[in-house]
Amino acid sequence: MEYSFPDVIRRRIEHFWGYGSLNATVWFVGMEEGLGPTTDTQELETRFRAADGKTTIDMRRDMSHLVGHMKWFRSGAPIQPTWKHPIALYLYLKNHRIPTSEEIREHQGLILGDSILKESSTIELMPLPSQKAHESTWLYASYPVLGLRTRKEYLRTYKPARILGLKQLIAEHTPKLIIFFSVGYLPEWAQVIGKTPEEVTHQMYFVRNEKTAFCIIPQGASFGMSYKRLYNFASRVKDQVVLAA
Repeated sequence: MEYSFPDVIRRRIEHFWGYGSLNATVWFVGMEEGLGPTTDTQELETRFRAADGKTTIDMRRDMSHLVGHMKWFRSGAPIQPTWKHPIALYLYLKNHRIPTSEEIREHQGLILGDSILKESSTIELMPLPSQKAHESTWLYASYPVLGLRTRKEYLRTYKPARILGLKQLIAEHTPKLIIFFSVGYLPEWAQVIGKTPEEVTHQMYFVRNEKTAFCIIPQGASFGMSYKRLYNFASRVKDQVVLAA
């Protein structure tokens, strides 16, 4: 059955969480998926219809028709700025050593968001991708969907339910590790976790429960983020993260 695009948007808000398997070992959790600066309405609709009615999809197999998306998964692709630190932190905690650039690139290209391998998934708190987290790049005001007239209204309308939904998904699937990559959403991550995380190093936080370890790190290069800072943090929490079966 072919749904109208506004219906597809509504269904995405209700059902879609990201890429890979919810049974993956590690979830990389961000605030929302980014878009390239040239994304048009047709590309957006193609992206949304690929995920329509689904909770997650495969990062590569289900998105192979989107050229801008697939550029990150070609041989020799550059390391994506948003994913590099979450991947590097996970590889450090998995292998107990600093990963090489090629290991980070290989995970991005071949493993990240793979629904069959079930090693790492990318999950987004908010379901509608955007070029920037700003009103000026809000793409959805013209669609007849409740709460989409402005970005502010969208967050007010849907964020509380998404926080609860993410918390329930974690309780159901119990990933061994979750890496949140946005310090600006620290209060929301604390709500999802249900516990207050401890600041281990500057702007980097950790807490765990019986089944899952939670790390919170800055996104990209924000807050002066660097690999050096990341691995200092990782060295302090590694003994509290158990990734083996």
